[in-house]
Amino acid sequence: MPTLRCLSLVSLVPFALAVACGGSNPPPRTDNPPEGSDPRVGARRDSTRARRNSVIENNRPDASGRAGVIVVANQQGASATVLDASNLATVATVPVGNGPHEVAMSLDGRWAVVTNYGDQATPGNTLSVIDLYDPTPRVVRTIDLGQYARPHGAVFVQSGTKMLVTSETAQKLLLVDFISGKVDTALATNGKGSHMVTAQRDGRRAWTANIGDGTVTEYDIDTRTTKRTYKVAPDDESIAATAGGVQVWVGSNTAKTVTVVNAATATTIDTLRGFGRPYRIGISRTGRGVSVVSDPDSNRVILYDLGTRRVLARIDLGSEKGIGNPATKSLPEGIAFDPIADYAYVTLHGTNQVVAIDLRSQRVTGFGTTGAGPDGIAWSPYIRR
Repeated sequence: MPTLRCLSLVSLVPFALAVACGGSNPPPRTDNPPEGSDPRVGARRDSTRARRNSVIENNRPDASGRAGVIVVANQQGASATVLDASNLATVATVPVGNGPHEVAMSLDGRWAVVTNYGDQATPGNTLSVIDLYDPTPRVVRTIDLGQYARPHGAVFVQSGTKMLVTSETAQKLLLVDFISGKVDTALATNGKGSHMVTAQRDGRRAWTANIGDGTVTEYDIDTRTTKRTYKVAPDDESIAATAGGVQVWVGSNTAKTVTVVNAATATTIDTLRGFGRPYRIGISRTGRGVSVVSDPDSNRVILYDLGTRRVLARIDLGSEKGIGNPATKSLPEGIAFDPIADYAYVTLHGTNQVVAIDLRSQRVTGFGTTGAGPDGIAWSPYIRR
């Protein structure tokens, strides 16, 4: 297993990024692009500078249709596929740890972090950090979580200096220091099978869905405390929060429902039905307000209006041209968004593909090829030149 031999800390304002030592891994940039320039275009690589982490959402009125980079975790391939979001062409296939399940993206779009869950026989306990600014994207760090096995859901918080990672075996939500690669705090989930984690946009609150108990647990990340745990639905696996944390959407594998929860009161606002299995939920963080549910058992992707919870579209992937094997269900799973161009990207576990969905027209606009068994996915605003 690769290890981090040396660590260089680059002081930033107001925070720092960590990078592995070595001439082949220059430190990231911290200077900002010039005023009025395109923030999604990657700055030139300069080993003497680094780029500041910043949230890039809805600040490009001249945004082109599709841009950026997509990273997909291939469960059966022990790899991650990096694709150009503009045309879904493969950029690189990157070896990672065993049984990669989910991908978290740093706020500046440079670092893609893959959770190595392991296989049925051997639990994993590492995170693979991929540098997307490298001419050939590659793993530059491996974070060892030690006793905290089966890492799964992950998300960056606290301006990108920390990550939240679930550890199913330990029944903990880990706050991992991305700079040092050490576990800062392990918060009790108070539930079994804490699989996925979601956080509001400012990263101050987070929630996990606990499959074994049919519960959701809420966390205060500022104070590093576990707050309340409440019942939602049996075998609740998928979970997503709105940008401001007003609503939390939770999917049940056995009830085949999505429960919309008022996050302030932990009460049910609505229950959506008619799914085969709502495997994953994603919520667009643009003004369009769209919730996307992947339903592999029905081979569909369903789009909802976030405010009214009205169905906008049911996309039957069995009827879409471009499926790699028409005789095989595509099995849509992981969901990621380009919040600037209003696109959703969904992995197709059954056909080893990823699909692009235009949220404005609510139509499939293209397919790309991944490794074996794609699951988790993340989008980066970085544009490769």
